[in-house]
Amino acid sequence: MEKIYQPIVIEKTNLIIGILENENFFKENEIENTEFAKNYISDRLTEKFIDGKIDEDFLFTEDEMENHLKLIIVGSTLYEIKKKGFIDSYEDDTTEEVFFLTQKGKDFLNENYDKLI
Repeated sequence: MEKIYQPIVIEKTNLIIGILENENFFKENEIENTEFAKNYISDRLTEKFIDGKIDEDFLFTEDEMENHLKLIIVGSTLYEIKKKGFIDSYEDDTTEEVFFLTQKGKDFLNENYDKLI
């Protein structure tokens, strides 16, 4: 089921993604697809919207943004590896996404184990 975000959330997400693109954040971190980042930022802004904390000039503290950027790198990397077929995922009973190695991922690790350590 696709999420539907509030117009202000979409607007602020696009602003943040645009800034990250202008600062070469995605390029420097070798992130090919910004979809995870957009969804992640939209979810965080939705939380702020629900709490009534979306300020026109101040969306995240410096510490919050630093943490968000780290999670965007990790999440984007996971989804890119998933797209390549090395891992897959499912939702557990608490709707958390659980990742696991596919046979292709296991084979890759077995073939390249010596090179990776």
